[in-house]
Amino acid sequence: MKVIKRTHNQQEAKIIVGFLNAHGVDAELLDGAINSVLPNVMSVRIAVPDKQEQEALTLLANANSGGAEIGDEEATE
Repeated sequence: MKVIKRTHNQQEAKIIVGFLNAHGVDAELLDGAINSVLPNVMSVRIAVPDKQEQEALTLLANANSGGAEIGDEEATE
């Protein structure tokens, strides 16, 4: 597993994981339980399998640039 992103916001991390999962990437939320007890103290890590790292990074880059938005059905076609 490779950590591809860190955030201090657990809800943001859950949205990112859901977005990646919806696009076929097996993303996982790490540190979520700790962050729910101590919000904004520790970062939440988002990890993906090594073989899906580049795909996940590309999806996130496209989403950040407006290329593929969350809920965009055509993003995986």
